[in-house]
Parts: sequence; C-alpha cells; structure tokens
Amino acid sequence: MPRRRPPAAPIVFVLLAAAGLAACSRSKPPAANDAAPARADAVPVDAARAVDAAAPAPTRPPPGPDACFDCHPDQADGYAATGMGHTLYRPDARPTIEDFAPEAATVTHPVSGLVYRAYVDDDGTWWQEETMPGTAHRRRVKVEYVVGSGNHTRSYFGIVEGELVQLPLTWYSHRRLWDMSPGYEDSSNLRFDRPVKPQCIFCHNDLSPARAGTLAGYDAPFAEGMTCTRCHGDGTQHVAKRRAGEGPTGAPDPWILNPGRLDPVGQLRICQQCHLPGEARVLLEGQRWDRYDPRTPLEDFMSIYVFAEDGGREFGIAGHGKRLALSACFKGSGGKLTCTTCHDPHKLDEAKSRYTGCLTCHKVEDCGDAHGMGEAKDCARCHMRSGGTSDIPHVTFTDHFIRERPDAPDHAARPTTTQLVDVLAATREGDTPAKAAVREGIAHAHLWRFQGKNEHGPIARAALTAALTERPVRADAWYELAQLHEAAGDLAAADRAHQEAAKRDPTATVPLLDWAEVLERMGRLDDAEKVLRQAIEKRADYRQAWGNLANVLQRQGRYVEAEAAYARADELAPHEPITAGNRGYNAMQMGDLEAAAKHFQAAIDRDPTSASAVFNLGVLVARKGDQAGAQRFFERALALDPAFAPARWMRARGRLAAGDVVGARTDLERMVRDAPRRVDGWLELARLHHRQGDRGAAFETVRRGLTALPGHPLLTQAMQQLQAGAPP
Repeated sequence: MPRRRPPAAPIVFVLLAAAGLAACSRSKPPAANDAAPARADAVPVDAARAVDAAAPAPTRPPPGPDACFDCHPDQADGYAATGMGHTLYRPDARPTIEDFAPEAATVTHPVSGLVYRAYVDDDGTWWQEETMPGTAHRRRVKVEYVVGSGNHTRSYFGIVEGELVQLPLTWYSHRRLWDMSPGYEDSSNLRFDRPVKPQCIFCHNDLSPARAGTLAGYDAPFAEGMTCTRCHGDGTQHVAKRRAGEGPTGAPDPWILNPGRLDPVGQLRICQQCHLPGEARVLLEGQRWDRYDPRTPLEDFMSIYVFAEDGGREFGIAGHGKRLALSACFKGSGGKLTCTTCHDPHKLDEAKSRYTGCLTCHKVEDCGDAHGMGEAKDCARCHMRSGGTSDIPHVTFTDHFIRERPDAPDHAARPTTTQLVDVLAATREGDTPAKAAVREGIAHAHLWRFQGKNEHGPIARAALTAALTERPVRADAWYELAQLHEAAGDLAAADRAHQEAAKRDPTATVPLLDWAEVLERMGRLDDAEKVLRQAIEKRADYRQAWGNLANVLQRQGRYVEAEAAYARADELAPHEPITAGNRGYNAMQMGDLEAAAKHFQAAIDRDPTSASAVFNLGVLVARKGDQAGAQRFFERALALDPAFAPARWMRARGRLAAGDVVGARTDLERMVRDAPRRVDGWLELARLHHRQGDRGAAFETVRRGLTALPGHPLLTQAMQQLQAGAPP
C-alpha cells in the first residue's frame, strides 16, 4: 500500500551569462493519501505541448555555425565565445571548471539525508550518485550533457527510462561549490526523475523533435547547443543559395532572418523568446515547443503572462525583458531601446553593456565628475542593482530595471495580485477574446499545478469552464480542466473533460494515465483498464502505464495478471521503488508472504527514505500475527514521514488494541489533520469517541469529515446511524 509520489518541484536551469527560461514542472496538488497501490506516474504531462499534425517534424538539423563561418567568420567566432554560444554540450567538449574532490563534490540533501556525489571515473565518464548513510543503497546516473556556460552555473542532464532528466547537483561557479539544483533542496526532491520537457529546454538548446508519447523523450537528431538558428531561423536555403553563387542583392534575403532589419519591437521579440519568461507561458493554438522559427512573430507563437503591477525588488535570473520594460529609460526611448542597444549578441563587449550603450541616449556630463563618472566608467554599477536572484541560489546577477537609485528603500514589495497580463497581446493581430480567454485559463492552471500557487486553482477552473463553452477546441485546455475538476472532487466532470481532451487529440498518451486514475477513483475499473491498455498500445515501454494497469488488475482480484504487469514494469525500471512495493502488496494478497517480503525489502533497498516501503513490511508482519513487531515498523515509517496517514492509522489501531486510548486518539486526530480526504481517519476517530461514550464528539467528527468530503456515502451513513442512536 505505497504512497503517491510528492509534488514535483519546478525545474530551473541557469545556463547563459543571461540565463533563459526558468520554470517547468510541478505536479497537481496531492489528492487523498490513499492506502491502495500507488500511482506509478511520477510527473505530470505538460499539456501545453499541443500537436500540430500539419507541421512535419524536421528530418535533419539546419546548418550550424561551421556553415555560417564560411561567410561570417567574425560573427561565428565571436558568438562562440559568448554564454549563449555554449549552452549545452557533452562533458568532454569544454574545459572542466568543477572541483571533483570528494570532500567538495559531496552534498547532503537537507531534508531526506540522502547524500549526492558528483565524480568522474577512471574512464573519464561523469556521474552523479545517490547514497544513504547506514544502508547499502546506491544509485548513479551518467551525465550525458552539461547545460550552462559556466559563467554562473553548470547543471547536468542524464537519461532515465529513455527520457532526458536534470540531475540533482549543480556547480555554482561564483562561489566554486556544489549544491542541490534549484528546486531540489526541499521535500519535493525528485532525485533522478525530473523531466527536461520541450518547454524547459526551449531556451537552453536548439530545438529537437519531441518523441511522441513521452514527457521528455527526443528523437534524433538531438541538438547540442544553441546556434545561429535561434535568432536567424533555419538557414538551409540561405546557405544553398550562397553556395550556388546567388549572392546578396541589397534587398532583404527571404531565406534568412536578419533581426537588425526588424523594427525595435521585432528585435525585442527575438530576445524575449528566452529573456522574458514571465510567470506562465502558453502556446497559441497549433504551436509546439519543439517547432519554432524566429521569422514567426513571437506573439503569434505564445502568450507570456506576468502579474499585473509587478515592479517590486525581486527579480529572476531570466527576467531581463520584464524588468527592462519597467525602466524610465525604456519608457522614454520611444520604442528605440532594445536589448542590442547594450548587448552585442555576436561577441562579448563589456564596454557596450556597461557604458557605451548608455551613451546612445545619455551624455557623460549628465552624471559628471561629481558622481565619479567619466570616460569608460560603469553606468550599470550605479543604476542597475546587482545581487541575488529570487529563483537561483549562490549567484550574483544584474537587475535590468534601470533606475536613478536602484537601492533606495522605498520600492514596493511584490504584489499579491492574481491578475495576469499577456505582455505580447498588444502586438498580436487576428486574436479573438475566446482564444485569449482559453490561454489565460491555462496560464492560471499552470501556476496552480506547476508552481503550487493554490489560489489560482479556482480561478483556472472557472475561467476554463466558461472559455471552453465558447471555444472547445484545445485538447490541452480540456486536460487542464480535468485536473482541476479532479482536485475539486468532481470526478464526473473530470471524466467528461478527459473525454473531450482525448477526442480532440487521439494521439496523446501521457494524459491517459490521469484519466484512468479518475475512472479508478470512480470505481469504474473496467474502463480504467481499457484506457491504460490504450496507453500501452501507443507506447509499449510505458512503465507507468504498466504499473498502473497492474494496480487496476490487483483491485479487481486478478492477482496473477497483475503480477505479470508489475513484472513488466519492474523490467522496464528496476530502480523504481513504487513498483516493488505494489508488487509486494499484490503477492501478499495472493498469500505469498515470502515473495511479498522480498519485494517490500527491494522497495526499501531502492529507496531507504520511503515511509511506504517500511509501512508495507509492518503490514506484512501484522499479517503474520506479530503486532508488536508491526508497531515498530509503523513507528519507523512515521519517523521517515510524520504525515504518512496509513502508518498513522495502523499505529492508532494497534494502540487501541493494546488499550492505549489516548495514544490512539492522538494518532487519529493527527491523521485527519494531515490527510482530511481519507475517510477512514474520520470514521475511526468517530467510532473511538462513540466507544468512549462521547456522542457529541462523534457527531462533531463526522460533521467535520463531511465538510472535508462533502456527500461521502460512508460518512453520510455514519451520520444517519448516529442520529438513530447506533454507532457509526
């Protein structure tokens, strides 16, 4: 009876001298802490990756810097020296800047106690390893790619179950230390399971075709680094024309984009594809994160949402575009101030970025010697605050909000508004209010689901319900609404929304797992099985689908079939503790206690921090009649996770059987506080009160349970029994 996985933390990378997009993945808020077999799916689908069947996936990459060098050697060489010029590469492709000494490259996770180590083996292969002191647990994943220039940080990607994942440790260059990757430091540490989805990698690499049916799988060729194409577009035809002797005519080349020919807004949009992340990004209908050409205006590709009136002191590492727009310099430039006013994208030019760029509008004597100003001084030092960012630890960065006194104490804190503004809307043509309403609803849903901003959940649910009534075409919007309905407890509405999503995108695979979960919670096990088999038919190596199918078969009493499905899931991911735990529970149901013990121990070996794995062994010991031994396992499980409700419940029952009424009541009261959507806690506590002769407390407990679980049939029946004078 293992637990669900905890919510996934936002994925944040720091790559460039001015880093790119920063937030990608948080799961929906957790549902009830069920004692039934755990869901095998570890992370949510990125529903914003819409399918555009009309746009064929690229069959080969566009020409890279080598082709550009033939005609543009200065620009190609200069770009290669910038942070953007080396965003993603193999570990042996650039000089090593990390300290791999064991005492420097070993980090203890502050919550779980897991120990992580980065090292290079004798063959020169880079690894990140996880261990737990006092146990034999050891898991390691090979570093396939380094991501980041190293100017501020370097993070690392590996491949797990055929999908790209971010690894737990990051090298922080300024302080020359290893630490947990941003978002890994708290209880939502995803260890080696954080997917690098197309939206996440959009600003850290050239685009690579996303593999159907996966969150973070990519088809070959997988790009290595961000090249000229991200600002100039696919240059295949441009290169072919030049090699054929068709030189420039003076008119704009239709086969390549020269951003310098764009108006100032168009130039800003080229940079804003990565340097204006906002709070949420939502694609327009028919777009995909793995297919973008900068010749398409950015506003025709995505919406970028920020909070209204957000001008406080906090700034994120990739928020340059948003912060620059707050500046009096930007507002007073008449639209002429762009990123390239101060930054040369083709070379490192510190003088331009900190001094000469300012002189396009200002004069040296505007500040004068009284302010220590003169030729070749540093305007940015006085007018752009330098400090830590709100999203990345251990870095010092420049806030692009240009002010006369950036460190004055009167700047307001970040507002608490939930109002979102699409900063690209003003230049978008051909949009409709209905389309915009759907995108805004998706944006609120993403803030709720990926960033854990619970206040946006009801807003998203209401907005999408209304918007999809008028424009019901987007599968990803229906999927988001299904998640919202499920979290609100309206399973019938969630089922209907999943049906609409599947009808509008019959190729989708990952959302089927969530749909099957809704059906399973509704008791429609046959339908849940059908949906999971559809997922497996689309993708035979889908380990989560095999594991969840096994759960459904087990709930139907089809234990032999369930064992076969669990075995297949175990074969696909022998490191996964949830599968081993569920497999042990199934063996226990079949009466094979020896096999159950083996699988439960395997779950502990794979994850010694797992409260559910220890709890399962306690259930097995209780099954053998050793109640005192079982209680010791439940104590261990609660030491690992005090909020783990099944262990709290079983310990309460054991205490009650031993006559410890006070201890049992304490456990049950803690259980209903930590897991208010578990009906068994409310019922057990009400029965305890009734046995103690306190009918008023029993009534109050059931009433509170019905507040947490409105209309629940078991609680409704308990209330009726109490009113009739019978025990609940």
